[in-house]
Amino acid sequence: MLVIGVVAAVGRPQAIGALQFSTSGIVQIAAIPLLGPVGAAIIAVLPVIADRNELVKRVFNLSQRVTYILIGSLVYEAAGGVILGPASPIRPEALGVQMGLAAAAAGMVNGALLAVVIQLSSAGSLRAIIADLVPQVVSSYSSYAIAAYLLVVLWAFAGLGLASAVLFLPAILVIQWGLHTHATEWATRHALLTPFVEALDLRHPGAAEEARLVTGAASAVATGMGMGSAEVDEIATAARLRDVGMLALDGSPPAIVRRDHPEAAAQVVGSVTFLREPLDLIAAHHERVDGLGHPHGLRGAAIPLGGRVLAVADTWGHHVTEGGSPADAVAHCERMVGQSLDEYCVAALRRALERDQLPRRGVV
Repeated sequence: MLVIGVVAAVGRPQAIGALQFSTSGIVQIAAIPLLGPVGAAIIAVLPVIADRNELVKRVFNLSQRVTYILIGSLVYEAAGGVILGPASPIRPEALGVQMGLAAAAAGMVNGALLAVVIQLSSAGSLRAIIADLVPQVVSSYSSYAIAAYLLVVLWAFAGLGLASAVLFLPAILVIQWGLHTHATEWATRHALLTPFVEALDLRHPGAAEEARLVTGAASAVATGMGMGSAEVDEIATAARLRDVGMLALDGSPPAIVRRDHPEAAAQVVGSVTFLREPLDLIAAHHERVDGLGHPHGLRGAAIPLGGRVLAVADTWGHHVTEGGSPADAVAHCERMVGQSLDEYCVAALRRALERDQLPRRGVV
């Protein structure tokens, strides 16, 4: 287990959108039934020892990891779990439940501790931050628990002992490579969008800053409405590129630009295959819930949810860019409910404001 733990510790967490994934979490959860609380805590702090952060951060990270692993271990034992050895008599179903509970407890504590740090740095509502952050962290730990369960079954139930480490080590390396590749691909894709935003900013000064504001607001609203990370990423991408169609209409009368730029975006970035879904949202971001929008006059639920989110974020971002405060911009959006904007999306915008999750003008 120590060898696997060291290999997992060397691999850095990979950021894919707003989430981070790490093979170290898999080994930490597996160590709870295989090594007990103390051994699992040692495995958990290996990445901190290998880290080069400043001392204060390392001490916090070490304390954080020990805390959530020890609590996860206590929950495992309270659920009837015991420390396992090769060929230990166990019931796979019971073990799965025990490890699942341990992973959920560890994830909840980890999420709560992270929420406290975010609250202290942002002065937002701790309850609101916990409500948003903990489910995301617990979801990651649920995935860790599944892989960890397989390792434990090989080690203890199948009686392979150390041989399971030999079998599982290549899997850890492959998972790390896969996460790194996926994260790199995600980052590369989004880097490809930057020239389009910069080109738009050259033609329309201030467009890049407004795109940043709208993207941040759209992400906060979508996340607050419980959308998954893939949906949030699509909406954020659409928010960033929502006005790129103006490049195809350069020189056209302003009224034509305002009317046609949502669909004209396809002329600029339509050949980029991973933008197909975001382009659908861009095309809908000037539709209105009362049916008086364009280009198709869609009404209410006929407008894609992502398009309704984008419309709210676009309205908010434009108001802030024009000099309004974030709070005034939210109030402006609330006055548009039932006309151009969806009430549920605007309510999510209000929650994001109260939780200090909306971006600020000039603050990157």
